[in-house]
Amino acid sequence: MEKDSRGQGVKDSSPGAGFLESSYCPTGAAAANPGPLRQLRHYATAVWAENIKEWKLELTYPLDFLRSLIDPVVYLLPYVLYGISLVGGRFSPNLQKLVGTTDIVSFITIGYVFIGFMNMALWAMGFSLRKEQMYGTLEAVFAAPVPRWVFTMGMSMHSILHQFLMIAVQLLFILAVFSLKVNPLGLLPALAMIGLMLIALYGIGMIMASTTLLFKQGWLISEALGSLLMVVTPIAYPLAVLPVFMQKVALAVPTTYGIMAARHFLMGEQMGFSVGTAFLRVAVLCVVWVIFGLVVFAAIDRSTRRSGTLSHY
Repeated sequence: MEKDSRGQGVKDSSPGAGFLESSYCPTGAAAANPGPLRQLRHYATAVWAENIKEWKLELTYPLDFLRSLIDPVVYLLPYVLYGISLVGGRFSPNLQKLVGTTDIVSFITIGYVFIGFMNMALWAMGFSLRKEQMYGTLEAVFAAPVPRWVFTMGMSMHSILHQFLMIAVQLLFILAVFSLKVNPLGLLPALAMIGLMLIALYGIGMIMASTTLLFKQGWLISEALGSLLMVVTPIAYPLAVLPVFMQKVALAVPTTYGIMAARHFLMGEQMGFSVGTAFLRVAVLCVVWVIFGLVVFAAIDRSTRRSGTLSHY
């Protein structure tokens, strides 16, 4: 970092400067109080750089990237075909009694495509630190002059964009083979609810990322939690078919409100509570899960650095 005649930091334009060093890095009084806008810009630069890094790594292997877009379609088909075989066709009178709609194909498809964001939180964010360990770059990433949550947010940005690509492929396939019967006017409010759900899932993703620091093989916990959430979230079946105690658990999970509200806006599913109640509950869960996730991550991060086990593979 060069200094001007007043001792203030100036932009480093040397060829070897990285994305953080090439940003404005003040010293002295300017470093003590960089200003909120400059700090946010600094964080945004780091988030974007992490996102771009992940895309570059992923697109280095085009066949594997293509497989990642096709796999979700393969996973979706058994749900749809199994549902059709059980009810003897696409339309179910029993489903009409439970949720107010008969179209089982649209019901399952909307639930499944949006639940991919849950997998993003549990696997992509949770596995992000493990990948850095495999690359041998975890210590370098943690030495960057930004909070840890900025790094995981950059990873989540890449995962969210990738998830939207997978959703597009799934929807195109279902539209071509089965067709979807949805209300296009409900798309914006559905995306608004999914956006709130993503904020809450970020908190869960932080918890999953912290398990990598503690146990190194964090996928074990991600697998267990993912299986539990897949059961209690009404993806391919109505909430009413779950046992009462599992319904209570489901109402504490943001994915329940995200999936049910998305289907409500797109195909008229009866939720059992108002839209305002759904948004309010998800907003509360956003605050609870994000704060809890950040606190857990900070505590585990501090513990691993004190014990000297951060670099342990």
